[in-house]
Amino acid sequence: MIRQPIAYLLLNGSIVILVGLLNGLPLKAAIVKQRENVNAWRVAHSVLVMDGLLMLIVGITVPHLFLDGCAVWVLVWSLIAAGYGFVAAFSLGALKGIRGLTVKPYGLNTVLFAAHLIGAAGSLVGVMIMTYGSLRTFL
Repeated sequence: MIRQPIAYLLLNGSIVILVGLLNGLPLKAAIVKQRENVNAWRVAHSVLVMDGLLMLIVGITVPHLFLDGCAVWVLVWSLIAAGYGFVAAFSLGALKGIRGLTVKPYGLNTVLFAAHLIGAAGSLVGVMIMTYGSLRTFL
């Protein structure tokens, strides 16, 4: 039986991968029609698939890490927040042609900036906890 935190990572990682794969459809259309936003869709497609794979890999390795229950839940929810932050940032950014790398101009760009920030912070926290749990296996 799969433990609940692992199940959350596997389910949400699969959803993030699915969204990344679906971003391949507008990528194909942009390539065929030679639009300017090809790179934005390519980045959205590849980053979301990779982030979802990270979530799946971490979900598989959680039982082998030396972490207490609280650390496991922080690891899980930080990666889930990161995944959906990147889904919003990259998919909506490619759709609207906005990068969201700065706060200004205010509006949708600010929302995308916040989504990027959530994605980056969640990934950083998650990978730091995973590294800590991995290092504890040697001690």
